[in-house]
Amino acid sequence: MDDKELLTLLKHNPEEGLGYLINQYTNLIYSIVSNKVSSIGSTEDVKECVSDVITAFYEQINRINLDKGSIKSYLVIIAKNKAIDYYRKLIKIATKSTNMSEELFGLKDDKTNLEEAIIKQEEKKKLLVAIDSLGEPDREIFIRKYYIGQKTKEIAEILSLRHNTVDKKVSRGLEKLRNLLGGV
Repeated sequence: MDDKELLTLLKHNPEEGLGYLINQYTNLIYSIVSNKVSSIGSTEDVKECVSDVITAFYEQINRINLDKGSIKSYLVIIAKNKAIDYYRKLIKIATKSTNMSEELFGLKDDKTNLEEAIIKQEEKKKLLVAIDSLGEPDREIFIRKYYIGQKTKEIAEILSLRHNTVDKKVSRGLEKLRNLLGGV
């Protein structure tokens, strides 16, 4: 089933569409969330976050534009953001429950944190737009390598490419991204 068919199924038969979505993408979402959340949270926290990712995706299905990205790329971005939110929430809970000060976590004052967070969020948006403009399979390679954290060998196997082809695409893609982002 391609992305357009899945989106139509989700809109017209949500139960069946969600079943397919869950079967198809849960492992991917779980690995992204687990990578971030499991260092401080429990297995239940990871499962809860995965559930929230699927819910958030479903709540946004009317705004999904398949010309801008695949369902997989939307899910990866939502999973990454939800995992970060959960991680931060769990850090706050851990901090409160053990009465640790923010200095122990190497955090600066709240105003500086807010400014840095806003700047980082804007940079991430620009980067995602630039990555999206690379097209396939380069976009897929970058998402897998830098967002999911997969190794080159894994990516090559999944995409049926040679190891050195993936490395070359990463190298050329980084150069394209530098040009698109003004040398940053």
